[in-house]
Amino acid sequence: MKNILIYCLTFIFPYLLQAQEHKDIKILSKEEVSKRLLPQFSPLAFMPVTEVNLKHIKEEREKQGKLEIPKISNADSVDIIYKMIPGLNAGDPEIPIRIYKPKTSEKTPIFLWFHGGGYVYGSLNWDHQNCASIAVRSNVLVISVDYRFAPEHKYPAAVHDAYASFLWSIKNAPQLNADPSLVGVGGGSAGAGIAGSLVLMNREKKGPEIKLQALFFPPGNIDTTSVSMRELWEIPGVKGADIPILLSYYFGENYKNNLPKNAILGEIEDYRNLPATYLATCGVDPLRDAGLDIGIKLIEAGVPVELHNFPGYPHGMLPERVFPELYHFLKTYYYLDHSLNKNSLAKSQD
Repeated sequence: MKNILIYCLTFIFPYLLQAQEHKDIKILSKEEVSKRLLPQFSPLAFMPVTEVNLKHIKEEREKQGKLEIPKISNADSVDIIYKMIPGLNAGDPEIPIRIYKPKTSEKTPIFLWFHGGGYVYGSLNWDHQNCASIAVRSNVLVISVDYRFAPEHKYPAAVHDAYASFLWSIKNAPQLNADPSLVGVGGGSAGAGIAGSLVLMNREKKGPEIKLQALFFPPGNIDTTSVSMRELWEIPGVKGADIPILLSYYFGENYKNNLPKNAILGEIEDYRNLPATYLATCGVDPLRDAGLDIGIKLIEAGVPVELHNFPGYPHGMLPERVFPELYHFLKTYYYLDHSLNKNSLAKSQD
């Protein structure tokens, strides 16, 4: 009886208390959300709330199809190449990619980038300037990947496209004057989720080393009871209520009971031996807590992590200083060897 009581006090009661605390968290009003946002973003709290459904997805895709490729400010410093590359498996469609090659004679690292869009839409044009700037400022070859979208193409289609792009970049590195031993991945929002899944797939397959990952406001897990998720359940832009809908489009209706192994970074048990990570979350974002949780778990597993939370910023918005920090991170962690630390950590935890 004493042992049962100790067990309950140690494990069960705290869990129930935490669940009750989360249950009691109230959805923030527009006025409350506005006060949490920085002044330049506070008007966003009063914009209309959009319902995510198939009609909305169709409309967004039609808008993106009409967009022209934006002009970039540093066009003289980067060559941009458009290609279609083979899919991962027989029968998979070709994958559109956009390559940003800095004008240098040096052999450069490779950085694969995946745009956001809730797994259901998005465009290479969204991050066109950022990809060009990363290429020039970090002296890396950037490959931006236009993966397949849900709900027509459920998981793992997008991750297969990501992995095919990863393998293609290594195979074709000599023609691109790039170093196949220095590969990193990154993305924003759903793209960060795909980058994280690519890393997990590669670890399971024991594929070529991925040196680093840069994850911006990632969808960390399938939990919808976190503080940030519940408080921001019904806000303009990306809201908590959108997440289960988008996850059902991406994974299928029964995803909570049938989540594939290594499907999402925040739902794994072993964080050891993952690549060095730059992780940024937005303070007024339903995905905030899940992203921070990933960062903490990586740190506890001995992974080198640069973790930032930016209070007052909504989902998808970041301060300008993020980019110099990212450039520095890329320049640093492509060339650091963590194999000794990884091996010693693995032995200590076996």
